[in-house]
Amino acid sequence: MVHPQEVDIIVAGGCVVAGRLAYADPTLKVMLIEGGANNRDDPWAGGILLGMQSNPFTRTDPVSTSQHFLIVDFSNDKATFYTDTVASSHLRGRRSIVPCTLARRRLTGMASKPKAGLLKLSNCQKPSNSETHEYDGPIAISNGGTITALAQDSLRASDALGVPFSDDIQDLNTSYASEIWAKYINRDTGRRSDAATAYLHSVMDTQTNLFLRTNARVSRVVFEGDKAVGVAYVPARNRGHAGQIVETIILERSGVGNAERLQKLNIKVVNDLPGVGEEYQDHYTTISSEIVFRVSNESATSDDFLRGDKEVQKEVFQEWALSPEKARLSSNAIDAGFKIRPTEAELKEMGPEFNELWDTYFKEKADKPVMFGVIVSGAYADHTLLPPGK
Repeated sequence: MVHPQEVDIIVAGGCVVAGRLAYADPTLKVMLIEGGANNRDDPWAGGILLGMQSNPFTRTDPVSTSQHFLIVDFSNDKATFYTDTVASSHLRGRRSIVPCTLARRRLTGMASKPKAGLLKLSNCQKPSNSETHEYDGPIAISNGGTITALAQDSLRASDALGVPFSDDIQDLNTSYASEIWAKYINRDTGRRSDAATAYLHSVMDTQTNLFLRTNARVSRVVFEGDKAVGVAYVPARNRGHAGQIVETIILERSGVGNAERLQKLNIKVVNDLPGVGEEYQDHYTTISSEIVFRVSNESATSDDFLRGDKEVQKEVFQEWALSPEKARLSSNAIDAGFKIRPTEAELKEMGPEFNELWDTYFKEKADKPVMFGVIVSGAYADHTLLPPGK
């Protein structure tokens, strides 16, 4: 498709926004600029484990020897915040602020009911009768094609410890149970349910008002006076879309942000908005080397695939080509998980400091788990640093 010189709306990273705008009004010309490649007709784009082969945990910055701790702040009525004790070089020397659950709630002003409304966009393929789910939306959610024996073992262990099994703990109500973990995987095709396929390609197949420019990274918004008239972008290769951090950088490069900071950088101020880039709240996923367990070599895990064993990869690819809905590639190996709150007996053991925080935030909010965790059947880590085995 030939790209027009002018469009009505430019979206810097965001398949859902671009696709829904174009679909809602076919008279609008919408351009989506994405940093990554076009996954249209890519035979491996739906593979769940394929993206794990390039180690996503490799650091490009000098590894700090400082120990990080989280200070808990339960004073906000919208979310629970954990403040890192170590300043981050990526946040202008500020400390990370991490909400406990629904990490984007404060940024977007979402309450639980609107959040439940977002679940209506899903196509829930899990065993569930929850009214918070929808069953004919564009984004498929299922248990995945395969469930490892290690995941089943963990569910039995959870039950033995008094954490009951549930078909569905992603209903925004359950806070003490375990489940076969929900994943963005279509159980019928065994492929990852991604936003581009659901919202972008489906619209481009039937309408001519949505345009896609890939391998391009937006640098700044172009203003004429105080009116945004376009964007400047540079070539990029598989760098992903803007995201919350980069969106802030784009705005500041464009002259929208804290005037004092922009003037120090010799950036012309278009709109003095001191809040831009402030109160960023990160999502923390902790994979600790202290809770990685060795299992028997007979156990089914993703380790050999992730470490690049050619024979194993060939076998897995062939399996997926023949029966993708049942193949190992139709799962991300995160097959079981739990949400928990302390029992009355456990609260007595935790002491007055924790109980004060419990009474302040969690006690009257029965739908809020104190923590959740998942079992990963394989090490999502740099396997060159790990000993052989599983």
